Amino acid sequence: MAATEENFEQFEEDDAADAALALCSAGQMTHKAMEIGRTGRVQVEDIVFLVRKDPRKYARVKDLLTMNEELKRARKAFDEIKFAGNVK
Repeated sequence: MAATEENFEQFEEDDAADAALALCSAGQMTHKAMEIGRTGRVQVEDIVFLVRKDPRKYARVKDLLTMNEELKRARKAFDEIKFAGNVK
């Protein structure tokens, strides 16, 4: 039982370290994006520009952007159905 608890604690520490690294990386990416585009603003195109040479990051960004567009369309369709149902 103690070995399992040690493994879990190590997993939690590793997971926390990975999360901290991801946040640090995201912060650095944000600062770089702010330097590229309009000062003080981060735009999607700036992030895409920064990750364009890293296939893994580029694919992830594209996936997230695609999912975001799909969610927008789904919300719009849902709101239209909801609105049409209320009007009589």
